[in-house]
Amino acid sequence: MTTSIRIAALAMAVAVAACTGNGPSEGLVTSPTPAPVLVTGTVAYRERIALPADATVDLWITDIGPGVVTQAILAEATVQASGRQVPLAFEVRVDPTRVQAARPYGLRAVIKTGGQMLFETRDPIPVLTQGAPIRVDVMLTRVAGEAAAPTLVGTRWRLEDLAGAGVVAAAEATLEFPEAGRVAGRGSCNQFFGSVTITGTAIQFGMLGATQMACPDPIGAQEARYFAALRAAERFTLDGDTLQVFGAGTAAPLRFSRVTP
Repeated sequence: MTTSIRIAALAMAVAVAACTGNGPSEGLVTSPTPAPVLVTGTVAYRERIALPADATVDLWITDIGPGVVTQAILAEATVQASGRQVPLAFEVRVDPTRVQAARPYGLRAVIKTGGQMLFETRDPIPVLTQGAPIRVDVMLTRVAGEAAAPTLVGTRWRLEDLAGAGVVAAAEATLEFPEAGRVAGRGSCNQFFGSVTITGTAIQFGMLGATQMACPDPIGAQEARYFAALRAAERFTLDGDTLQVFGAGTAAPLRFSRVTP
């Protein structure tokens, strides 16, 4: 169904709702509750920053016309990223009986993680009435400040290069951030776990505990270098599916690739 036809259907539903509001005393037959109008589309952003698994997209539609002091929410929806990356599809269900054809409405969206906003719409996107569409592709803007720093919570990574020395093909080393302040993974032979402090793009690993399996060389030697590099970590960069961790006294970083569920 085209946008113009669906907008016309919306206007008709609003008109019918208004007519049936006169009540049965005037002999009118109450029509069934009209089906919701779906405002659909996608949200995305231009930065090459991966979303954490716990990210959510909150969307809402309000009256954006002049004279509106308090913008009551007409409809809202939440989309869970669940490890997916942008563009993320959305659907907002609107009760047509609440829509006034003469009023303008706007869609806003934010992406949040851990209660902090990462991206937002700076201005509402017109939807629903006065020739506005019911399908929109929304480009969000990065929020300034610390809240916009990349987050690692909920991600898992595979070591691809150990500070310029490559990796042993038969020994996979990993790095995981299962929850805020916690880190885990595979050293190359042993499993490890511990604490991590992340502030903006600064990163510092606390004491790491590990299993005590005997590891033959060169796997054991790689694991020892990997643990030493983690202890020396100072900062990181996150570019799409590539994580780099830089440490004190090393010319090259640890380079990881994202492991998807």
